[in-house]
Amino acid sequence: MGRLVGAYATSHTAMMIRKLQPDNDVHAAVHQAFAQVRAEIDRLSPDVLVVVSSEHLASFSYDSFPQICVGIGEIATGWGDGGVASAEVPLAGAFAAQLLSEGVAAGFDLAFSANPKIDHAFMAPLTLIRPEMDIPVVPVFQNANTEPLPPLWRSAQLGELLRDVITRRPAAETVVVLGTGGLSHWVGTPEMGQINSAFDERFLQHVRAGDLGAILAMKTADVLAEAGNGAPEICNWVTAMAAASRQESWGVSEPERTARGPRGVVLAYESVPDWATGIALARLAPEEEP
Repeated sequence: MGRLVGAYATSHTAMMIRKLQPDNDVHAAVHQAFAQVRAEIDRLSPDVLVVVSSEHLASFSYDSFPQICVGIGEIATGWGDGGVASAEVPLAGAFAAQLLSEGVAAGFDLAFSANPKIDHAFMAPLTLIRPEMDIPVVPVFQNANTEPLPPLWRSAQLGELLRDVITRRPAAETVVVLGTGGLSHWVGTPEMGQINSAFDERFLQHVRAGDLGAILAMKTADVLAEAGNGAPEICNWVTAMAAASRQESWGVSEPERTARGPRGVVLAYESVPDWATGIALARLAPEEEP
């Protein structure tokens, strides 16, 4: 069977590339953490990188907007939005096809996009973590910005599906899961530029403790109200945490309050007003630096 060899989560704002000031200590700390993730993934040398993220009405629009969409085919192309350069990203087509097929069979109403275009939510972290674009990727889109928004337990179930598919992949295949988005930020509203560091730190404490149950107890409406319309992107962190967890199933209505995922290592957290975002990076698995 295939093996999950690593799981990570990062923020994904394009401003960390477009507005980078190398002599700014806060900016430099964030980029140093991305360099660490890059080095760790290089050492893990995965065959496949599953990137779970959101999109910002570039690839999808209101006439057809999926809750979860799997990118299939051979190549994904960056939109070149937000000041992040476009690039062609090779896709892990066999993995993506199996994820789509097994997900539908398991009751997920998955959409698919053949040779999709991907925006900065995918491209900004990939540019910093794997600029060579030489690891085949499975892009998984989750709705985190267009209501109605799914509950966080559904994102955990998606992580469980990913883990199950990995176990049924060819024995020699190794996989890293990367969830991107968040933390607190407001986009296109009068509050844009505000950051709720108290929310961010509370969320990261749950990540450190592997307390996925506490995160699943959060109501999406409360996350929106407290941490901004960009904060529901933490759903992508949830998927990565659940993929790295040994929990067998997540309740469809009331999550187990004692549910435990891996104990995460927060590699960086910075409140960055210049980038209008609470920026965080974490290693979710393995617990020790590879």
